[in-house]
Amino acid sequence: MSSEERREEGEEEIERGGVSAELVRGGILRIRWVTGKTSAARLFGKYGREGRPDFFRLLFGAIGGSLRSQFPEDKANELFNSIRNSQSFKDSLDEVFNSMKRWFFDEIVPKYKLERGDVFVISTTLELNINTGELKWDREGTQVIYWVRSDRVAEKCRELGIATAAPTGGEELDRFEEGEG
Repeated sequence: MSSEERREEGEEEIERGGVSAELVRGGILRIRWVTGKTSAARLFGKYGREGRPDFFRLLFGAIGGSLRSQFPEDKANELFNSIRNSQSFKDSLDEVFNSMKRWFFDEIVPKYKLERGDVFVISTTLELNINTGELKWDREGTQVIYWVRSDRVAEKCRELGIATAAPTGGEELDRFEEGEG
């Protein structure tokens, strides 16, 4: 694969989201999950599809895709159903959602001064025990990429010490900040 193809693949993963997985020791499925461009209201709030946080739909897709990448489809579906119905999965899923949401609003929002409507991508690693259904989130290995809205570019540039003309509200923004959580 050429460097141009890898760059395009990386851009698409950021735009739409992506997942990769490997089966490691003791039935642990390590999942690298990229949410794709989203907003806090869509990912964590009631403004996702059908009034539910998109977090759950995206995560279930990442888990299902990860299982299918490691097992034949019928075995992957059987595992997914077993895991999804286990109490350990339900409890740990709630914990991962709540801790990731707290981390985002308590640490990331103030650190980057994110505002309502800002767009970002979260790239993280999860570990799923396929025997018990327990899900764990690697908080330390989580990164956030966010885009500065065009109406805030001048302010951001001043903060960074970059001289620029004030952007108009309709300007396209092709610049983003990358930070680690």
